[in-house]
Amino acid sequence: MSKIAALGYLVVRGPLEQWKEFGTKVLGAQLVEGADDSTALFRTDDKAFRLVVQDGEPGIDALVALGFAVADSAALDQLVANLTEKGIEVTEDAELAAARRVQRLVKFKDFDGNLIEAHVGQSTSNAPFVSPRGVRFVCGDLGLGHVFMSSTDAPKAAAFYQDLLGFRLSDTIALGEENAIFLHCNPRHHTAAFATFPGAPAALGHLMVEVGSLEDVGRALDLVRSGPFPVTMTIGEHTNDRMTSFYLNTPSGFAIEYGFNGLLVDDATWKVGHYEAPSIWGHHFAGAPEPAAAGGDA
Repeated sequence: MSKIAALGYLVVRGPLEQWKEFGTKVLGAQLVEGADDSTALFRTDDKAFRLVVQDGEPGIDALVALGFAVADSAALDQLVANLTEKGIEVTEDAELAAARRVQRLVKFKDFDGNLIEAHVGQSTSNAPFVSPRGVRFVCGDLGLGHVFMSSTDAPKAAAFYQDLLGFRLSDTIALGEENAIFLHCNPRHHTAAFATFPGAPAALGHLMVEVGSLEDVGRALDLVRSGPFPVTMTIGEHTNDRMTSFYLNTPSGFAIEYGFNGLLVDDATWKVGHYEAPSIWGHHFAGAPEPAAAGGDA
């Protein structure tokens, strides 16, 4: 059983005014007030927020923290004990918990040095979620979406998440010199995925957000075609999670996969598979950038 329940939120760094336009007009997320003028928060469901953007320069280091939700305080205590036993430094941070609007929060780093904020008791807003574009996001117990990570050593990075955080293997795809590895912690096909590309540093490749209809995907694609945020990968359908999606650059530099109809995993019947290609159709690179730069993988 996974010690992590879902990707509760994501914290990134980027140009704030551009993100306010991108998050609302393109993604259809709801902008809510941050703690100060240097922070913007975005909602995609009934949670107080799902995405935190801290004002700053775009770049390969745009990822600030992965906010992974844990079921309850007992599970969080057990996670801390297991990590500490393995020699992982873990710190509980009450001040940061208050800022993230959770009851408890501990922080530690994964294999590649990415900061993880494992938390319990994520705040739910009393106000209804209202998308500026009328979009319904598929979140709830499945969490914000998934992250695709460029790693210095994908098998070791995936092993950290499997052995220490309890993620389970969904499948693999031949990608780059080694297989990309896809892991789930709840019924969403994957919440974290890892791949290694020659010369590419460890970084966030893309964040996937899932919407409730193919029409939502199509309308977003029409919007970005005439706007300042470039499409990095054309619309297509993935082999493993069957997501129909396209990819576009964020103001921070990493990509967003904007998708519909992702596969759900039932651990009682799921069989791990392997795929020789990431997509059944489509998903062609726009301008042919390198995969690691565009983050355009499953």
